[in-house]
Amino acid sequence: MKHFSWILRIFHIFILYTWIAFIILLPANPVFSIQLYVLLNILFALVFTGFLITQIVEAFKIFKRGDSERCIKAFLFFKYSSLPAVLIFLAIFLVVLLGGIGLSFVMLVLPATLFIAPFFFAMSLVVAPLFLGISFMAGLAGLSYAICLILLSRKEKSWTLGQCILHIIFQCIPGFDILDGLYITVRYWKRGKILSIITAICAILGLTFILFMRS
Repeated sequence: MKHFSWILRIFHIFILYTWIAFIILLPANPVFSIQLYVLLNILFALVFTGFLITQIVEAFKIFKRGDSERCIKAFLFFKYSSLPAVLIFLAIFLVVLLGGIGLSFVMLVLPATLFIAPFFFAMSLVVAPLFLGISFMAGLAGLSYAICLILLSRKEKSWTLGQCILHIIFQCIPGFDILDGLYITVRYWKRGKILSIITAICAILGLTFILFMRS
């Protein structure tokens, strides 16, 4: 069962990144069809939702058994593997929303596109939240395991209600959830020390690269 659980988790992430590749790459295909694009997106959403429900159920089964070891492993796996997907969908959301609104205002100035500007503006407001919702779905498995780990910490590590609420809020912030998760696992459960070192090195390299590019 343990091996089967990990197979499901790997397929969960595989479907997620296949969906991202489909969303980004298919519109550039010469045989692109909007009807097929929408239909396949719905299919991907249904399949991914099925895997997501399976992980949410598994997370709360692990909590009921009080299996902190499996909860921590699944939590770290989903947090690290899904973070790029969450950030990609957030970036698409911002591009569609801000780009659509900005382009709509440009269309209002041009007589030839004046009449389609409101329609384009409305479409950006409808489509952009879809990507925001998908971004939330992409990180929901990791969030489910995070909540279960926080509940286990309250039960076994005598956390206060305030601590639980604070860490749940932190877990809802992409990027910061990784740091908060490592703090929980290293500080309270004595796990994830190697991942904390890798994260620290990546953060230092990332900051160095940003500072170098600005200079």
